[in-house]
Amino acid sequence: MAYIVDEYHSKKLKKHNINIKTKYIVGNKILERNSNNSYNDDINLGIICEKDYFINNEIKLQEKEFDSRIEYSYIIENTNDLDYTCPNCGMSDKLKKFIDGCPYCKTSCNIEYIDKDLGSKYHYDRVLKNNLYRIVTFFIDLVISIILSYIFIKNTSRTFNNIDILKIFTYGFILSIILYYFFYLLDAYIILGPIKKYKDKINQKQIDFWNKTKLDRKKFYNNFNYEISKYYYEQDNIIDYDILDYLNFDIIKKDDNIYIDVIVEIRIIYIINNCLKRALKHEKFRFRKNNDSILETKNGINIIKCYNCGASININNGECNYCHSKIKYLQEWILEK
Repeated sequence: MAYIVDEYHSKKLKKHNINIKTKYIVGNKILERNSNNSYNDDINLGIICEKDYFINNEIKLQEKEFDSRIEYSYIIENTNDLDYTCPNCGMSDKLKKFIDGCPYCKTSCNIEYIDKDLGSKYHYDRVLKNNLYRIVTFFIDLVISIILSYIFIKNTSRTFNNIDILKIFTYGFILSIILYYFFYLLDAYIILGPIKKYKDKINQKQIDFWNKTKLDRKKFYNNFNYEISKYYYEQDNIIDYDILDYLNFDIIKKDDNIYIDVIVEIRIIYIINNCLKRALKHEKFRFRKNNDSILETKNGINIIKCYNCGASININNGECNYCHSKIKYLQEWILEK
C-alpha cells in the first residue's frame, strides 16, 4: 500500500516494472525497503546509504551518495498483516487486502507518514567512498614509494643494474601497500578538513534560517518532497530523484504572500530505451505558503469523506470521483516552479 506522498512514484515504477531496493543505516544495522513491497523492514530514523535499481528483476544501476543528514522513519508498513476493519461497511480482513481500497465497498484508504526529518548527523565520508579517490590515493602512494625505494637502493647498492631496477619496483609496491592506509588517512584529513568547514558553514546558515523564520521545518521538508515528487514523476522519463544537498534558503514576502526559494543539488534518474541514466543538477524551487484551509492528515490510515456527497476520497485525485467536488489541498507549501 503506497503512502500518500509515494503514490505518484509507485505508479511510475509499476509502469516500467522497476523495483528500487533502498538500504538504510539504522544504528549498527543495514535495513532494507523495496518499492515493490517484496521486502520491507521497519525503519526508525534511518539514513539512506544505497539504492539498487532493478528492471524486470535485473539490476541496472547503483547509487551510493546521499545526504546523510536526512533521517527517515517507516514505522507502519509492517502493520499490513494486522487485522483491519473498514469503518464504512464493517468488512474485516488483513490490512494488506485494502491496498486498493476496501474490497467490498471500495472505500479509499489514504496512508500517510510524516515522521521524516532533517537530522543533525553530519557525515563527511562521501569522498572516502568514491572509487576514484581510492585509485588516485593509491597511485600517489605508489609513486612516492617507488621514489623512496630508488633512493634507498641507489645509496646502498654498489652497482645499479636490471636487478636493482626490479628491486625498486618490488620494494616500492610492497611499501605502497604498507603505507597506503596511512596515505589514505592523511589525504582524507587534508581533503575532508575544508569540506567539513564548508559544510559546517552551510549547515549553520540553514539552522539560522529556520530559527529566524520560526517556520515548521519538518512540515516544510515533507511538503517539499510531496510537491517535487508530483513535479518530477509527471514527466514520463523520470523514475526517481534524490536531494544530495540543500544549498540555500531564502524567504520572500510579496503581495501578502510568503515564498521560500530553495536551491538544491539533485540527482535525477531517467529511463531511456529501457536503460537508466543519471544527471546531477542544481535546481531552484519556489514555494508559496498556502493561505487557504488545509486538509490535515495523521500518521497511519486516513479515511476521508467528500464534504458534498459523503463518498470516500483518494487524496491525490484532488476531487471526489462521484460528484467531482474539489477537496482541500494537502500541503501548507505549494510549488510554484
